[in-house]
Amino acid sequence: MRKIAKAPKSVIENGGFQYGCYNQPIEKVNLLDAKIGGLGFAKNFKLREWQAFQLYSDQGWFIMAALYNTKKVCLVQFIVYNTRTKKKIRCEKKVLPGSLSIPSGLHNTTASHRSKGFSFEVKHDVYGFDLTMNVHIDARKSNPRISANFRGLHDCGSNTPMVTCMPFSQKRGMYSHKCLMPVEGELWIGDELVRFEKESSSIIIDDHKGFYPYRTKYDWATALGFGDNGVRVGFNLTDNQVLDQKRYNENCYWSDGEMVPLPPVKFVRPNGCKGKWLIQDQEGLVDLEFTPEIHNSVRLNLLLLASKYEGPYGVFNGKVKSVDGRVFEVSDLFGMGEQFYLRS
Repeated sequence: MRKIAKAPKSVIENGGFQYGCYNQPIEKVNLLDAKIGGLGFAKNFKLREWQAFQLYSDQGWFIMAALYNTKKVCLVQFIVYNTRTKKKIRCEKKVLPGSLSIPSGLHNTTASHRSKGFSFEVKHDVYGFDLTMNVHIDARKSNPRISANFRGLHDCGSNTPMVTCMPFSQKRGMYSHKCLMPVEGELWIGDELVRFEKESSSIIIDDHKGFYPYRTKYDWATALGFGDNGVRVGFNLTDNQVLDQKRYNENCYWSDGEMVPLPPVKFVRPNGCKGKWLIQDQEGLVDLEFTPEIHNSVRLNLLLLASKYEGPYGVFNGKVKSVDGRVFEVSDLFGMGEQFYLRS
């Protein structure tokens, strides 16, 4: 199993990536200091960055919220799904890079987008244990007005994160900070109020930056909720283009605040993306089955820019094991998967 170390102060030191897997926040997320060649403007244009969030309430609500800035394509999303009624409200907007702010790090920073009828702001104070999200979206077409106010307990002492700095090549790499934590707040769907109580609601953050390959592809899955014993649980599993995945990967299972590292995995879809997905490793520690119940697909082909995206929501079943022999049963845990390709 790969080494989980104490975090360095900076992602980049003396122009080089501090490759490793860590269990603490990295204070200085300074990827633009990397010596990868090119002027600052060109370097910034190559840097893909986003903040994505999944929220779940045991009352049957799942939310996917994200601010994406790939420099060529910028997107803001706030998607609400009721797992009981199977009703989805999708609020999505393609935006200009200048209207989207993704900060460097999680210490007294803000991620945001504001435009007519669409406001999305997330404030971070990881050393003050705080994550605050405020969203306001006007009614559009068949969608009702959406308003949300959430507060997550981003206490990395009680809720251990998976923080990584991983290589795509000798000079280029990526950073991510993923953490499962309690969340509380309110969601307004038109005149309907939905309350998220911290004892029964969770949020996963993915703070993410990287100098990705021109042709990017990855498989990814995440889920969150509560086990049969009422313990807060979740996981993150990715198969991407990172080198030496036995040493560098972001796979983990969270249980009651503990982060359990997992090995590299592979995704198999014998009946395509709409059929069941199998997620397994070579060591017998991960054995999961994902059953999609609602689908999200995107296709884009603009000569130099092309994208293929499948992102269904559904339930996971199976088990994962820790290297010390503990078994974690996964039973109808709700989440999402992605099959992603981007040429940009």
